[in-house]
Amino acid sequence: MKQNLISIAIIMTLILSGAAIVQADNVAELLKSAKQNYEAGKYSKALEDLEWAKTEISNLHLQEMKKLLPDELEGMKGMDGDGGAIFGIQAVSKDYHSADGSKSVTITLASGQSSKAGGGLGALMGMAAAFGAMDANTNSKMIIEQGYKGQFSVDPNTLEGTLLFNLNGGSMINIETSGYADEKMAQAAAKKLEIAKIEAAF
Repeated sequence: MKQNLISIAIIMTLILSGAAIVQADNVAELLKSAKQNYEAGKYSKALEDLEWAKTEISNLHLQEMKKLLPDELEGMKGMDGDGGAIFGIQAVSKDYHSADGSKSVTITLASGQSSKAGGGLGALMGMAAAFGAMDANTNSKMIIEQGYKGQFSVDPNTLEGTLLFNLNGGSMINIETSGYADEKMAQAAAKKLEIAKIEAAF
């Protein structure tokens, strides 16, 4: 069975996790095994089977979520970034870099699947955006894209910017820019996303 170590980095949270990738057809086998172990009274084994099945289904879902991220952004090719699922939080991201490496954009889709973890994540991110907006060293403004309200902030000294959309169900879109003095690139990235589809997918 092929193993794939996935690291997930989210603002204010750093989580390292390992996830096993198995064939999609194995989900049915795992569920069958869980049923057999349950009927045989092997409850620990049944729970283990269910955890493996849950992990695989989660990985398959994340693969589908990656398809919602653009392959290219303003001429910059996207590369898969950090992602994974742990503690009820799921996330996928893609990084885009200019040819000379002086500018970059990272788009992250994250969700707690309406769980307390997701609600907590959304609250933390919302607080971070609010504090960023009040920081005298940052420029902040509201961005409305496809009917969704987002908060953008950028530090004029470091040219590090963040555009955050908190969606229903505890999901969020986080667009980080580096090397850009204003919101134009973050907004261009948001326009490339089907936000309603992302909200529904999580």
